[in-house]
Amino acid sequence: MSVFKRRLGQYAQLGDDVWTVFDEFERQDHVFEPDQDIIQAGDRANKVFILQSGWAVRYRLLEDGRRQIVNFMLPGDVFDLQALADLKADHSVTTVTECHVAIIPAEPFINMLKSSGMLASAFWWSAVQEESILREQIVRIGRRSARERIGHLLLELHRRYTGATGQQVDRLTMPLTRADIADALGLTPVHVSRTMSAMRRSGLISEERGAITLEDRDRLARLSYFDMDYLHLKKLNLLNRSATEREHERSSIDIS
Repeated sequence: MSVFKRRLGQYAQLGDDVWTVFDEFERQDHVFEPDQDIIQAGDRANKVFILQSGWAVRYRLLEDGRRQIVNFMLPGDVFDLQALADLKADHSVTTVTECHVAIIPAEPFINMLKSSGMLASAFWWSAVQEESILREQIVRIGRRSARERIGHLLLELHRRYTGATGQQVDRLTMPLTRADIADALGLTPVHVSRTMSAMRRSGLISEERGAITLEDRDRLARLSYFDMDYLHLKKLNLLNRSATEREHERSSIDIS
């Protein structure tokens, strides 16, 4: 669970005593093969899943078979918190690669959140990040050009992956097909292929055996209008402040 702990650690300072609470309850570890559904739309959401390794996609499927990928699931990601409200899944999650997943029943997960304010805050901050990513996805599809969409997505995946794994690398193995990228960005596979070829010729990226290297991240960020502030990677400090500091802050507010 080291990747998961590192990911949550991006959002709040979590000591060993906090993780003791997390490690105490039962969970099931399961290996999913590539192209296997972890969640199917319509399933009763009564479990929480933690992706320990591998890549997966969250998607909606239209009646005629067209697919819209809503988000990419990377190591350390938690889904689906709909289980906390006992709702039916309104989307599907399927694996891209072999995935090792920890499965936690909803009730003990809720009890864990009740027992640890720090863990609850970290999970809440993680949900805030995912909501922000979904908002950015709307802007990406609705207003960006094909090159901007692809560049922006690659930079987002790179930042999320390196943040979760701690591996500060430019070369990122992305087990995604042109169809996967197209389904995420509202493009055709042909359009994705032509645009990425142009990005290679411009020296922005290179590709080799399923690995994409961001050759010039700064220039790609400028061309794609990428600002990683929406990922909300600043640590949550509210629970770390003393009661005196919080009281001083409240008393200093001018309500006149």
